[in-house]
Amino acid sequence: SVTMDFPEVSGAMSGVPAEWPRWAVRTLLGLLSATGSVAVLQLIVGRVRGTEVARGSSPKGKIGQQAAFRKFQWQYLTVYFIIQLADWLQGTNMYALYQSYGVNVAGLFCIGFLSSCVFGTVVGLKVDRFGRRGGCVLYCVIEVIVNLLEHTSNVPLLIVGRVLGGISNSLLCSAFESWMVSAHRRRQFDEALLADTFGWMSAGNGVVAIVAGLVAQVSADALGDIGPFQAAIGLTVAALLFIVQWEENFGDQEGPEGSGPAVTVMSSIRADPRIVLLGANTALFEGAMYTFVFIWVPALLAVVPSGNLPEGLVFSSFMVTVTAGGMLFSTLHSVARTEVILVVVYFSAAAAMAVPIVASEFVHVLSAFLVIEMCVGMFFPCAATMRSRLLPDHLQSTMMNIFLVPRSALVVAGTMLSDYTSLTNVFALVSCWFFLAGCCQVALLACSVRLQHA
Repeated sequence: SVTMDFPEVSGAMSGVPAEWPRWAVRTLLGLLSATGSVAVLQLIVGRVRGTEVARGSSPKGKIGQQAAFRKFQWQYLTVYFIIQLADWLQGTNMYALYQSYGVNVAGLFCIGFLSSCVFGTVVGLKVDRFGRRGGCVLYCVIEVIVNLLEHTSNVPLLIVGRVLGGISNSLLCSAFESWMVSAHRRRQFDEALLADTFGWMSAGNGVVAIVAGLVAQVSADALGDIGPFQAAIGLTVAALLFIVQWEENFGDQEGPEGSGPAVTVMSSIRADPRIVLLGANTALFEGAMYTFVFIWVPALLAVVPSGNLPEGLVFSSFMVTVTAGGMLFSTLHSVARTEVILVVVYFSAAAAMAVPIVASEFVHVLSAFLVIEMCVGMFFPCAATMRSRLLPDHLQSTMMNIFLVPRSALVVAGTMLSDYTSLTNVFALVSCWFFLAGCCQVALLACSVRLQHA
């Protein structure tokens, strides 16, 4: 698929560097130690609170429902983490594989995002109408085909693979989450527990990315750059075996008075301006985030001492920070409104992205990038929680794919712009996107406050 690919990391994934700079090792180990300590503390606190609930006055039915929720949660997270591992594996060596084929790498990446932009809305409508589990199954089937197509250097077939990858990206970003939210509500679990699942998804995804780097290295050493794609096929098939056991759930199938779901979508958007604001701020943030993916390596190479940048170690440090961001959300969402957390996330990312514009010291730039990655880790569960609250359940997949259209357009624009202007100008643009996302979120927060006092 096209999600969260880090093509510049391929150099580190294809061979272990002879000497790892001490700053890189210390940064990674320090982040691992801090994040691991916080994770252990959160587990201890969570178990203590769970024991207090069990010994308190909570009815047995509620305790039983909590156990049922945990079972459901981890059934879903197991599939989610397998799917994300397969997706990450494709990103690690895709750049190196395409280079070995002698094809236009940037062009193929843009085709994937353009495909997601063109087909996203249609995919969302079909998933809501014909079934979310079916959408997840279709995702797995398409991903197997995409990874098989990566075995050839034939350009037309690679283009077909990227077009299919854009479609699968739309499914990955909508079908799984919309299925989980709907299944969660049909089981009548506490609505607040959705945020817990989203927090685990974000924190776990960072860990999965680190594991993917190791698996990609082993498979690439054994089978070449195509090895990670072959491993992704096996993982996708394994996920499919779990998915077919899920029950099906649907969104809007007919629409009001036979008008169809498209009319229902527009009516919902007009009825609640917060939906438009949420779509705008998430598209701006994700567009900025994916553009950052393509420019962080050259930005660090320009300022790193001695010109030695161990991309693999830096990438791992980024992913540990993403995990920390997910864990931080799990702590903050119980004491602060999600809308407020997102405001802080967006403006913090904007400020951090402005650092490379005014500073050239390596430590300052790297620290700013780590802040951005922590914001990314907090953004995903925040945005998912907001979607679960604001988007109508029967149209969730459709609306999520509508949000992907401007996001994909921004990614294509940002990626192409990096070929025609300086990195400083690209950083300025991305910082503006983060800032505009924050402004949209402030407007959304104001709307929510007005509705509460109406």
